[in-house]
Amino acid sequence: MSGDSVYRARVLGPLLMCVTCLCFAALDTLIKYLSKGFPLTEVIWVRYAVQTLAIAILFAPRMKSRILRTANLRLQLLRGGCLLGASLLVINGLSRLPLTETTAVLFLAPLIITMLSGPVLGERVKAIDWFAVVLGFIGVLIIVRPGGGLLTWAILFPIGTACCNAVYQMVTRFFHSSEHPVTTNLYTGLVGVVVLAPVMPFVWKTPDLEHAAIMVLAGLVGGLAHYIITKALECSSAMALGPYSYTQLVWAAMLGFMVFGALPDPITWVGIAVIASSGLLLSFYHLLAARRR
Repeated sequence: MSGDSVYRARVLGPLLMCVTCLCFAALDTLIKYLSKGFPLTEVIWVRYAVQTLAIAILFAPRMKSRILRTANLRLQLLRGGCLLGASLLVINGLSRLPLTETTAVLFLAPLIITMLSGPVLGERVKAIDWFAVVLGFIGVLIIVRPGGGLLTWAILFPIGTACCNAVYQMVTRFFHSSEHPVTTNLYTGLVGVVVLAPVMPFVWKTPDLEHAAIMVLAGLVGGLAHYIITKALECSSAMALGPYSYTQLVWAAMLGFMVFGALPDPITWVGIAVIASSGLLLSFYHLLAARRR
C-alpha cells in the first residue's frame, strides 16, 4: 500500500467519518426540534427536497446529463430506500426518546456491518476490529441499560434505523469509485422526494419563516453529511470506519444539552467513554501497523 493510500485509509477516512457524525448529530437535533410542531413525513420530505434541489443547483450546470448517469440504478434505488426507511424510523424514535439514548441504540449498525462485511463485501475482518466493535456495543448496552425505562416499544424505531443504516453503508461501500458521489446523493434525495410526495397534500402544515429556515438547514446539513460519508467510504472500508461513527454519541450529548437541556447522567457518560475508547483503540492499532510498513 502506497503512502497516499495509507493516509487515505488511516487518516482521511476516519477524519471524514468524524465530521459526518457531527453533521448527523446536528441533523437529528434539528429533526427532533421540528418534530414537536410539524408532521414527521413533512419534515423528512422537506429535508430530502432541499438536499435534491441544492445538489441540482450546485452540480447540474457543470455535470449536465452526467449527474444522472449511473451503472447501478437498482443499487441506487436500494440505497435511497434504505436511507428513507432509516429517516422515517429515526424521526419517530427521536420524537419519543431522548436524543443521546436514541443515538446510542443506532450503533447496533457497526456490529451488523462487521458481521456482514466478510460474506457480503468480501472484506477481511480482523480480531482487533471485532474487539473494537464489541467494546463499542458494550458501551451502548451501558447507556441503554436493559431492564431500564428506555426499553419500551419505541425502542424498535432506532433498532430498525440501525438495520437500515447498516445496509445503506454497505451498499455505499459496494459502489467504491464506480459512481460519482454527487450522482449517488442526488438519487438518494430523489427517492425520498418521489416516495413521500403523494402524502404531502394530506399532511402539509405551512411553516413560519423561522421554522422554514430550520427545515432548509436540516436539508443542507443532511445532504452534506451523506456526501462526506460517501467520500469517507471511498477512503476506508465500512468495517474499519464503524468504530469512528461512535463519535456521533459525543456530538449528540453536547447538542442535546445545548438545545434541549438534557444532560446525560453519569452512567450514560461511562457508556460514551467506553464507546470512545473502542474508536481510539482501533485508531492506535492502525497507526502502529502503518508505521511498521
